Order: sequence, then C-alpha cells, then structure tokens
Amino acid sequence: MNLQYLTDNNGNNTGVYIPISDWEIIKEKLKDINFDKNIDLHQWQKDIIDERLDKIAKGNEKFHDFEIAIDEIEKEL
Repeated sequence: MNLQYLTDNNGNNTGVYIPISDWEIIKEKLKDINFDKNIDLHQWQKDIIDERLDKIAKGNEKFHDFEIAIDEIEKEL
C-alpha cells in the first residue's frame, strides 16, 4: 500500500491519502460497510464522540501508534 501523508504547515500529520486501487481493495474486504452513504449518527454516538474529544483536549485519551496500525492493516490485505 502506497500511502501519502498530508501535513500542516508545522509538519504535523493531518491526513492520509490512499490510492484508489488500495481503497477499492479495502472496500471489497469490508464490503458489509457502505462507505459511500452519508449516515446520520444517533445521539448516543455523538455523545461518545464528544466525550472522547473532551478527553483528547484534556490529554486524557490514549492513542495507538499510526504506523503500527497501518502495518497491521497492510498485513490483512
């Protein structure tokens, strides 16, 4: 998988570009998920997101290393 990382002016990673060929493979492996449909979230889901964002802002949220997560995904492809 040939990922390209998007960064801001300070060099912080802000996103990832996935080539369409790799995206199609991911979508096929996860075909039960409709990636093309806009889905409204339930209020309980929004509450969980708000809670996690609050923890992130306070520095109380643990994150997984991005590179390790990508390596694990690539092993499954």
